[in-house]
Amino acid sequence: MKGLSLQGWFAVVLTTALIVSGCSTGEKEGSQEKPEKKEETIPKAAHEPKEIMKQKPGRFSGDNYDRKKVEQALDQFPDHLSTEEAYDRLVYLLGENYRPQYEELMSLDPTIQVNEKTPDNKINVPSIELMNVEILLDASGSMAGRVDGGVKMDLAKQAIREFASDVPEGAQVSLRVYGHKGSNQKKDKAVSCQSNELVYPLKSYDSSQFEQSLNQFKPTGWTPLASAIQAAREDLKEWAGEKTRNIVYVVSDGVETCGGDPVKEAKKLGESGIEPMVKIIGFDVDDAGQQQLKKVAKAADGSYQTVTSGDDLKKYLEREKERIKREWRGWSNHSKLKAQEKWGEKMSEVEDLLFKKPDGKEMGLAYILVPPQRTLYGKSQIGLDGGEAKSLCALCKRSEPPHHPAPALLKNKIKVA
Repeated sequence: MKGLSLQGWFAVVLTTALIVSGCSTGEKEGSQEKPEKKEETIPKAAHEPKEIMKQKPGRFSGDNYDRKKVEQALDQFPDHLSTEEAYDRLVYLLGENYRPQYEELMSLDPTIQVNEKTPDNKINVPSIELMNVEILLDASGSMAGRVDGGVKMDLAKQAIREFASDVPEGAQVSLRVYGHKGSNQKKDKAVSCQSNELVYPLKSYDSSQFEQSLNQFKPTGWTPLASAIQAAREDLKEWAGEKTRNIVYVVSDGVETCGGDPVKEAKKLGESGIEPMVKIIGFDVDDAGQQQLKKVAKAADGSYQTVTSGDDLKKYLEREKERIKREWRGWSNHSKLKAQEKWGEKMSEVEDLLFKKPDGKEMGLAYILVPPQRTLYGKSQIGLDGGEAKSLCALCKRSEPPHHPAPALLKNKIKVA
């Protein structure tokens, strides 16, 4: 080391600096290398109308259309593309979103359904094989009061007896009473509010047995109306179905007095699977009673009627029987006329879906899938045959040029082998 001159030391230092600098530069340049850009995968485009309607929309479809960006994308197309490759790329860029039209077409109901409500506020008429009639009778102490014609309970029993004896052949009847135990004194309230009994279980009418059930109770206690409605829902829950009609009559002369919520229970009854026809009869009730019973009827999507005497109650139940028969006959005749009207509306709906041009831009499916032959997408423009030109016309909703700018761009940009 002592033998090196000043010039020698300088040469060593310079050489070392160049080596270090070269390594550093190499590392820096290597770190700046960019990964190779992956080639974009172009999915296969659909040809059949059904598949065209379902395919994913292109990058520049609808409101995403940008002429400048489309031109740039077309300039990047490789030369000498096959017809199929060109078609795939065009659909990938410009294919429109036909899913809404396709879903509308698929959701079109070809059936003709008359939406006339039947007498029980239903639309689809069940094929009736069985009718269940359940009667809820208030046996609280107030039913021992008198009205024109006699004692309210005696008059109610008489009217119910005549009504039940004349139900349609094959129908089933049940009778449930509530508030018939204990007394209307405060000391017996707990016992009375728990009294809720099915005295005649649901079955065909038997005059002797039904009469025995009517003689089992007298008016005495409080009014657990809510629990009676709840129990009726349980009585009929196994009779849900299109081939069964359930009718519930409630005869009451007052409001709930046991702390229950009859409106809430009526709503549950109305919304249950048994789909009952609910009829609330207010027998000589005061204003407060009428207001609550009307709310009960409304909650169950039923009806309310006030009667003030035994004769009124009897006539009301007789009218009920005749009304049901009359209204169902009338509905049957009227629905035939409505069916013809609905057929005409359905045909108009189909024609609109296929051919209508609401704003001159969006077209019906017939125009989208079978465009006119004079379109600029024709063979003379970009070298495609007639069938392929039709498929290309499905690229945009505005498939009749010059509404859409794509044809002019394709003419100059696409080079087909």
